[in-house]
Amino acid sequence: MLLEKRAQTPVEQRSYSKYYLIFSGILFLGTMWSVWDEVRIRRPWKEYQTAYTSMVIEKLDSVRAAAAGELDSALVLQLRDDLAKAQEGLNSEECRAAVEEKTDLQKELDVATREWRFARSRSDAAYYEYKKSLAEGKESSSLREDLAKQDASIVQHAGEMEALNTRIAGLDLVINKYKDVVDSLQAEQSKLMAPINAIDLKLERAHRAPVQIKQVMLNDFEFTPFSEIKARIDRCQTCHTGWSEPLMEEAPQPFKQHPFPELLAKHNPESFGCTPCHRGQGPALTAGFAHGDEDHYWETPLLRGVDTYATCNTCHSNELVLKSATPFTKAKQIVYESGCFGCHEIKGYTDVPRIGPPLNDLTAKTTPAWIFSWVKNPKDYNPHTRMPNFEFTDEDAEAITAYLVKIGNESEYRTMRPKGSFAGGSATAGKRLFESVGCQACHTLGENQVVRQTRGTSYDIAPELTRVGSKVSPDWLFDWLKNPRHYNPETRMPSLRLTDEEARHLVAFLSTQKDDRPANTAKLDLQNEERILRGDRLIREYGCSGCHAIKGMENEGKVSVALSDFGRKKYEQMDYGDTKELSRYGEEEYVELEDGTVGVQHTWAGWVWGKLKNARQYRTDRIAQKMPLFAFSDEEVRLLRMFLLSMTRDVPLPAYQHVFDKRMQDIEEGRRLTLRYNCVQCHAVEDRGGYVVAQYEEPALGPPLLPESQGAKVQEAWLHSFLKAPSTIRPWLEIRMPTFSLTDAEISKVTKYFLGLSKQDLSIRDYAATPIEEQYLAPGRKLFEVYQCAKCHPTGNVRPGGEVSASDLAPNLSLAAGRLKPEWILDWLHDPSKLQPGTRMPAYFYEGKGPDESIFQGDAEQQIKALKTYVWSLGARQRSVVAQTR
Repeated sequence: MLLEKRAQTPVEQRSYSKYYLIFSGILFLGTMWSVWDEVRIRRPWKEYQTAYTSMVIEKLDSVRAAAAGELDSALVLQLRDDLAKAQEGLNSEECRAAVEEKTDLQKELDVATREWRFARSRSDAAYYEYKKSLAEGKESSSLREDLAKQDASIVQHAGEMEALNTRIAGLDLVINKYKDVVDSLQAEQSKLMAPINAIDLKLERAHRAPVQIKQVMLNDFEFTPFSEIKARIDRCQTCHTGWSEPLMEEAPQPFKQHPFPELLAKHNPESFGCTPCHRGQGPALTAGFAHGDEDHYWETPLLRGVDTYATCNTCHSNELVLKSATPFTKAKQIVYESGCFGCHEIKGYTDVPRIGPPLNDLTAKTTPAWIFSWVKNPKDYNPHTRMPNFEFTDEDAEAITAYLVKIGNESEYRTMRPKGSFAGGSATAGKRLFESVGCQACHTLGENQVVRQTRGTSYDIAPELTRVGSKVSPDWLFDWLKNPRHYNPETRMPSLRLTDEEARHLVAFLSTQKDDRPANTAKLDLQNEERILRGDRLIREYGCSGCHAIKGMENEGKVSVALSDFGRKKYEQMDYGDTKELSRYGEEEYVELEDGTVGVQHTWAGWVWGKLKNARQYRTDRIAQKMPLFAFSDEEVRLLRMFLLSMTRDVPLPAYQHVFDKRMQDIEEGRRLTLRYNCVQCHAVEDRGGYVVAQYEEPALGPPLLPESQGAKVQEAWLHSFLKAPSTIRPWLEIRMPTFSLTDAEISKVTKYFLGLSKQDLSIRDYAATPIEEQYLAPGRKLFEVYQCAKCHPTGNVRPGGEVSASDLAPNLSLAAGRLKPEWILDWLHDPSKLQPGTRMPAYFYEGKGPDESIFQGDAEQQIKALKTYVWSLGARQRSVVAQTR
């Protein structure tokens, strides 16, 4: 009806004002919204910076008030009054008169100086004319007289200048008498007010801080997918303005200080940016896009939690230990110890020795029935073994057993001693030996799980021996204990230098550790050729040779996918099998449902969690899964997932990379050796390890820690001989340093490792030629007695049980000259706790003074040198006696 009426109205009489009003209103609102969106919604960083500035000013005001409260107000007032009086002195009649007179004299001096310079110029001109006349043979007496006149003028003006300078210097003494007092008081006042002034300077900067985008450009940072060099832009500091401000340590995000300020010394965000470590979208200026939460197609979203350490591997893929990244170190340790590189190609894990024992001589060690049970389910015999469960069927397990028994029967291995040589031992004595000589550093037995718990892994680094009596034959065990390398030339198991009697005792004790469960009575057909061939195929198919040396399979390759770029794999490329999908935005990534199935987030993180938790859950009726079950704990899964996230080919250009120089290479090679031979089970090295010490009520009765100064401490030749054939240093300790049968090349790597940690170079030195300064011997002997060094440090044969308990005894000083570096002894005496935190060795020398004033007038440097000389002489005498004996 309305439209009909409008249609009947002539065009020139129609009104559009209502429509204009409505659309104008919409346009106005849209314009206002666009302005608001542009100024506020898209620029939250402005509010952040304004809020940050207010927070900083508030905190600085609070800190200033606290600093002002700590000032000595009486001293401040006294200084102010003294300064006012001193400044009044500058206005005294004497000082003012001296200043005025000095000003007048300075003007006269300026005139005299000018006239002296003019005289010099006239003299030079006269000298030139006179010399010219001589050269022309027309010597002129008038020229000679003019030259003499000008020279006399120079002398006259110089005398005037000297007289004026003398008078000015006298006036300066008068002026400085007042001025020096003012300067001294002002310096004292500045020193007193320095904290306040520093805060005032920060306040001034905070008040003047501009609100602006803060951008870091990393030129020539990385390559594009098309191999072109490109820059990277970071604007993270635009919002995270408090990253370097200590006052913001407890502030909320994004104002909070970086939690690891010490890392920023090496990774300065002003030059290194933030995204190389934290990822995210650097140029973005809103949290959703900068962190990647709203941009679901951004391939490198912000890393959170433990995943933040993943990017350490970008530059540190060749290193197993990073002191400031404990989760990263632990993840790499798990990968190394779990043998993931046996099946997968992994960056940083090339040429790593197999982690499992050889399988060529099993029939000399154990029975076919035990092999069958172990292959079928290793976790059934030892829940904490590193060997994963492949969930083989009985038929597959029997086939693999048949093949292993076949090659075992073909083995030429024979025990070194006749059958029955193990007999005659005492289980009681064996138990005592097992608990004292160091077996528990690597092997768990029974309910004693202290080392395992201290180590913090779900698996053991060496076989648990709770049921070993049902596994190995006594003859093999005796041979193994006497010389592990006879059975396995590449074993990590060291020799404890056991006597035959001690070995028999241990065999007797370990033989009592039986599996009390019903034995497997299944009849195995191990001679069937078809079954043996099937076992061969299965072993190759499942990649057993990746962890174990197996006859005929020395050249087998990796059986699974390479992981060197796995962190870049998209979740769309992953197969989730028949698992139920959990919400991508929920907190649960993996859950076991009541119906026996599992639910997994269909994300990269969810898939990896499920794969590491239960590798077989993604199998379907058409797609089998061969990866075995490792039984990792949740914490280990989290760390391994972080490690896999780090597996990318994203490498910055050399200018931004960590320099892996020769010293770092030496350190890394040594680290890998200490990890391979489980040195860290006994010794704390680089703030990790020393797990067996948890067994002792008195830690001093356990193995010594090896501080980073170890390379600066011991002589290279001594370390080589000690690792080759360990000698006794602390005879009161029951735990033994074993013999690892290291090659000379391996010992060289360990030596360079400790030298590298100490930032020293390998050098050939004759420490025996170190001179003994006779003038220090007598004072050194006296100091040795005054400080009662012999109370803890033996200087000869030691028998624990005297006045000092065994836990308080320290190394034998008669060995010092053949073991320690002389310069290290000096450093040690200066400050023992600096070189070895937690040491019981007291510090006697403070602020350059020794406690005994009668020796070298208490001069600490001289006393330390005297003590070192005397200790060195003890070792030198011992060394000469040994040399004569030889």
